[in-house]
Amino acid sequence: MRTLLLTSILLLTIYTHNSCSICSCKKVPCSAFEDANFINWFAYQQDQQIIFKYQSVFDTITLQSIYKSEAYEASQGCYNGDDGCHKTMSTESKEIAANFKRKLSLTYFSQTPFGSSSASTKSISLFVQGFNCTASDINDQGFVLPLGLYSSSYSSSLSINGTTFNNVQTITRDTTINISAQEPFKVYLSKGTGLIAYEMFPTHQLWVKQ
Repeated sequence: MRTLLLTSILLLTIYTHNSCSICSCKKVPCSAFEDANFINWFAYQQDQQIIFKYQSVFDTITLQSIYKSEAYEASQGCYNGDDGCHKTMSTESKEIAANFKRKLSLTYFSQTPFGSSSASTKSISLFVQGFNCTASDINDQGFVLPLGLYSSSYSSSLSINGTTFNNVQTITRDTTINISAQEPFKVYLSKGTGLIAYEMFPTHQLWVKQ
């Protein structure tokens, strides 16, 4: 009798828990990818070719398809439900670098907890032929980078090898810490254009967008 009673209590507890989960489970609309600052900096298009030049040598980066998340419905309060609304964007080059990785890749991910429109967390990653940095946000002056391996500066106008670019962020990697030869240690980004130049370590070859 005692075993039967305990079994009944256990079944009732499981049923009550599942019923509550089902009752509280609801669909929440999540918007499509949008970030005005990010789009202002990286106005990339599918199959776009970006050509860089060092002295008389050219290097081409061709972007593959650009993925941007669409609007969808997330599950809130359900068993194994979502923890918030997610937005993503990604693209990469068709070309492979000497290290067997894509010459260029760009990834954006953000998460907004349910019930909050201002508490989003973001992660934006940029990879350029071995140069790899991750930002927590992007604003009028470019990537917001954590303190440490990378430093950043912003110029409203900057001349690179005789070509003037506007609204430029320069991101520099600390070369005293474990850096491979013939990889960029410095990249230049321009609002509305994206990657405009990169400088190799330790030769200081400066490849500039044409």
